[in-house]
Amino acid sequence: MGAKPSVPDDQLPPDRTFIVTGGNTGIGYETAKTIAQLGGRVIIACRNEEKAKFAIERMIRETQEEHSGEKTEKQPITREVPELNIQYMNLDLSSFNSTIEFVREFKDRGLPLHVLICNAGTLNAQQKCVTKDGFELHFQVNYLSHFLLTLLLLPLLKESAPNSRIVNVSSVAHLFGEVIHDNIQDLKSHRAHKFYLNSKLFQVMNMYCLSRKLTGQGISVLSVHPGFVDTDVFREGTGCVACSFSSMICCWGVDAKEGSRSSLIAALDPKYDGTTAHYFDRGRPSNSSRLSRDEAKQEILWKYSLQCLREQLSDVILQEIGEKLEDIEPLSTS
Repeated sequence: MGAKPSVPDDQLPPDRTFIVTGGNTGIGYETAKTIAQLGGRVIIACRNEEKAKFAIERMIRETQEEHSGEKTEKQPITREVPELNIQYMNLDLSSFNSTIEFVREFKDRGLPLHVLICNAGTLNAQQKCVTKDGFELHFQVNYLSHFLLTLLLLPLLKESAPNSRIVNVSSVAHLFGEVIHDNIQDLKSHRAHKFYLNSKLFQVMNMYCLSRKLTGQGISVLSVHPGFVDTDVFREGTGCVACSFSSMICCWGVDAKEGSRSSLIAALDPKYDGTTAHYFDRGRPSNSSRLSRDEAKQEILWKYSLQCLREQLSDVILQEIGEKLEDIEPLSTS
């Protein structure tokens, strides 16, 4: 397969701003740390303040230790320990209210936004869980709230264009997802192993749809499979999905640092400036599943997703993607 694609290591402008959801652990942690070490401004968006602050302290400590280790080499090190610009902001993706409040607070800070990395995810395959907003947990946390977050932040991404980016951290698991027109959330049956798989598929399908809607606007929309990474998602999960992925991790697993390679390449590599709708498999552009590339199925998911978010959106936001509120039918409760 040749050498692994390398992560760009050029210094970033200090005002280039990144949001990393779930940046306090696993792949998100390594992604956020590397971007901050390169000089970017990073917002860690997660629901647990204590864990986020501990993660930031750990990033600073590890950066100092890594720099100290460099000084023991024969070649003298002249650069100073990088001062990491990392901030925490609260975001609970199982709540639309929390997602909307996050965006409001971010805008109040007056910061630009250049790259949104939708990294956070959950796996709770043992039982069917429905959020307070009335949606299946994986559908909302892994996919729908990230879509809402993206739509609400689009004006800022457009202001920072060209070369703004949206990166969806999906999975090769999307190969096993499905789109059932009258049962997209899988709520009419209880097939627990499908919840996670479908949410990963929806992330990739949304990439293609959103890319079309944003044609010519200087925003790249990308999806990545990081490899089989031993993260908190799988350690906390139960059921057949977690067991299957645990087996894959044992055979082909990589650590979180290696797993962050795809996210970092998608977020940073200038090679992909001005391009969009790429799916990366462990850092290399690859083909996503045939189903994920089916435009008719993509449009079914797109329409349904907007119906789910109808109460959270306005014409001001919808005009960013060429939609109107009057054209979105209320979600059927039958």
